[in-house]
Amino acid sequence: VGRLLFRVTASLLALLISLSYANEKIGYNKVVNSLEAEAAIIASAMLKLGLHRSELAEKVRADLIEYVEVTIEDDWHKVMTSPYVSKMWGTMFRINIEVRYLDEETPMQSLLKTSIISDIDEITKTLQVRIYSTYFHMPLLTYILGMGLIIVWCFFSVYRLNRISIFFITLYYLYIGVLLSFVIMLGNPLGGPLKIDPAPFKTLHEMGLHRVPF
Repeated sequence: VGRLLFRVTASLLALLISLSYANEKIGYNKVVNSLEAEAAIIASAMLKLGLHRSELAEKVRADLIEYVEVTIEDDWHKVMTSPYVSKMWGTMFRINIEVRYLDEETPMQSLLKTSIISDIDEITKTLQVRIYSTYFHMPLLTYILGMGLIIVWCFFSVYRLNRISIFFITLYYLYIGVLLSFVIMLGNPLGGPLKIDPAPFKTLHEMGLHRVPF
């Protein structure tokens, strides 16, 4: 019975940690995808602002370029510590106000203004995704896993200790430990060893965002 309980408990713990890894990986990819989507929307907004042909539109373009540069330079430090008082958030807040005052002297400008406001709203949403991802907390799984490993060790005591059994239990604990470390790191996408790089923003900047439309 003890051996059966050991195998069942060990299998359940491995399944639990694997499912938790998959869940954290989905959240991590969500932040990565939001960055890529945001960069694409910024390029689209820059094009429309260039077509709007107004002084305020050029001001918004300059602010968007500043937003991209600030995001790259900040390296998530301000977002992690005080996101709603960061220069990144302040710049986006100012852009949201400015686009509401774009001219609508022609039907084309009116159409462009509506589309630009929609783009800026989408950018703000993707920014919120990053801000929400900064609220890191130790998964409750850690405490459940700790108790489960103690139980597994108790059930393991029914086995006769030898090199083979010790090797396999050590290998099992290493597997669980590696997966748990990845779960913790993936739960903090803007910090730690697996910190996300703002590569889409760097690509925009290197391609010459200020020259859009090309």
